[in-house]
Amino acid sequence: MKDVAILLATYNGAKYLRAQLDSLFGQTNQDFRIVAHDDGSSDETINILNEYMDKYPDRLEIIYGHPTGSPKANFMYLLSEVEADYYFFCDQDDVWYPDKVEKSIEKLLETEIDAGGTDRKPAIVFTDMTVVDENLNVIDNSFIRYLGRSPRNIAYTQIIIDNPAAGTTMCFNRALRDIAVSCDSVQWENVPMHDAWLLEIASIFGTVYAIDEPLVYYRQTGHNNMGAVTESTSEKVARNAGDIANGFLCKKKAFINEARVFAREILRLKDIPEDKLKVLNGFVHIGSKPKLYRISYYRRHNFTRAKHNLWMRFWV
Repeated sequence: MKDVAILLATYNGAKYLRAQLDSLFGQTNQDFRIVAHDDGSSDETINILNEYMDKYPDRLEIIYGHPTGSPKANFMYLLSEVEADYYFFCDQDDVWYPDKVEKSIEKLLETEIDAGGTDRKPAIVFTDMTVVDENLNVIDNSFIRYLGRSPRNIAYTQIIIDNPAAGTTMCFNRALRDIAVSCDSVQWENVPMHDAWLLEIASIFGTVYAIDEPLVYYRQTGHNNMGAVTESTSEKVARNAGDIANGFLCKKKAFINEARVFAREILRLKDIPEDKLKVLNGFVHIGSKPKLYRISYYRRHNFTRAKHNLWMRFWV
């Protein structure tokens, strides 16, 4: 039997934690263990974790490490500490659909076979989410589209600028985990989030698969690290036009520069395939090139969020 670990990062999550834990222990596939690390909560979070650990002593483990200071650091700490065959990330304030583990593991196993037969290559699957309010009332049926993104944008040149997946929707294998924690020289302040790190690595070294259906209730609390906000197409056009009129192209420059900084951290990894290494190197150093060259480079190598993003024409 495969060892499946759900990595639960907590911090002052007492208000919603029980609902999340109940959704985990209500999964149709119960072949997993939960490993939690708390980041220094001052509420009842630890007491709730201990309560569930007493109830499920063989299923829930708490790592009593030092506070890491952020969700990204907390999840990466868990990932470095836990040995397993397959992994899930789990946020403390969401609720999982009952078949999330079952469907994710099933698709990941298929993806592994497609990716490399018996020699397992790095592989990850992610799902969509239903956006809900604090009381689980539905706001939107697709978190990905609510943000104006697409589950089809899973090329490494697309993920580097606009990650379509939330960490709590991800399921991935040991081969991917080992690469993700292998580089001691990474400057984590230059990596957007743990989910972007894992997804980008998978797209470079292995396989990414999107399960285009919601399997998580994403609770929009107002305190999320990545809140769901949306715009209509007309609102996006109006905002881009307003930005141009008000001289805010520096924001677009900052956005793409952040992506280049992220790419520089990715390049610290060993054994990147030569073709992708060349493209990422070019992206990192493209700032000194003429504007028309940059626009052509982005299009040629599919550095896109969508086919017709007006603001991409103004990347600097």
